[in-house]
Amino acid sequence: MNAWWKKAIGVAVAGVIMFFIIRNLVSGLRQLDSFEVRVSAWRIVGAFAILGLLFSAYGKIWQYILGKLGHGIGFAASMRMWFLSQAGRYVPGKVWFALGRIYLCERAGVPRATATVAIGLELVLVLGSAIVVFGVASVLSPGLAKAQYMWGLWLVPVILVGVHPRIIRVVLAKLKREPGGLSLAYADTLKILGLYIICWCIYGLGFYLVGTSLELGGNAPAFRSAGLGLFPEMAGINALSWAGGLLSVVTPAGLGVREGIAGVLLAEIMEKPYPSLIPLVARIWVTIGELGTLGLVFLFRGWK
Repeated sequence: MNAWWKKAIGVAVAGVIMFFIIRNLVSGLRQLDSFEVRVSAWRIVGAFAILGLLFSAYGKIWQYILGKLGHGIGFAASMRMWFLSQAGRYVPGKVWFALGRIYLCERAGVPRATATVAIGLELVLVLGSAIVVFGVASVLSPGLAKAQYMWGLWLVPVILVGVHPRIIRVVLAKLKREPGGLSLAYADTLKILGLYIICWCIYGLGFYLVGTSLELGGNAPAFRSAGLGLFPEMAGINALSWAGGLLSVVTPAGLGVREGIAGVLLAEIMEKPYPSLIPLVARIWVTIGELGTLGLVFLFRGWK
C-alpha cells in the first residue's frame, strides 16, 4: 500500500473518531439544557488540570509495561500511542481501541504478540485496581457500606493473587500468547496495580471537583458542606462506573452504562437531581479534555 493510501485511510479513521467524539459531546450538552446549572470556575479549572496529569500518568505506565515486556519506547511516543488508541473507544464496538493500539505498536517496532499481551495486562490491572478502589470506598463510606456493595472488598484478595506473574504466564500459555522477553516479577505487577490505584484516586479527585462545582438555581448543594469527606466515595463510584462502561460491549465509551452505575451509587450519598446531573457533566468534562489532548498529540506528533 503506497503512502498516499495510508494517509487517506488515516484521515478517514481520524474523521470517524472525531465524529463520534463530537456527537457524544453535543449529546451531553443538549441533555444539560434541561438543568439550570451554574458551576464553580476554580473547581472546573482544577478538574481539567487533573485530567492533564492523569493522561500523562497513563502514558507513562504504558511505557513501563512495554519496557517490562522487552520493548522500550520514549514517553512522547508512548503517550501518543496510548491516547490515540483510547480515542477509538468512542466508535461503537470495543475492538477499535485495541486494534488501534496494536497498529501503533507495530509502527513503533513492537510485535503484535507483545502488544496484545501488554493490552491484556493493562486491562486486567486497570479493572482490578478499579475494584480495589471501590472496595476500599465501600468500607469508608456510610452510604456505600451495605451488603450489596461489599463484594468489591471481598474481591481485593482475589485480585492481589490473580496478578501474580505465574498465573499470568499460565493464562498466556493457554492462549498461546506469551511473547519472548517477558520479565515481569510479582513486584512489577503489584507496582503497576498500585500506580493504577493512584490514577483512580487522581481521577476521583477530578470527578469530586466536577461534582461539587455544580449549583442548581444558584444554590450550592448540601453535600458540598461535607468537603473532602465525600472524596473516597466519589473516587470509588467513578472507578466502578468507568469499569462497568469499559465492560459494556455495545455502547461507545461506556455511554449510558457509566452514567447509570454512577447515578445509582451517587443516589446513596446525595440528594436529587445531582446523581443524574453529575455523571452527565463529568462525561462532558472528560470529552472536552480528551479533545484538547488529541489536539496536543497531533501538534507534537514529531516528538520521540
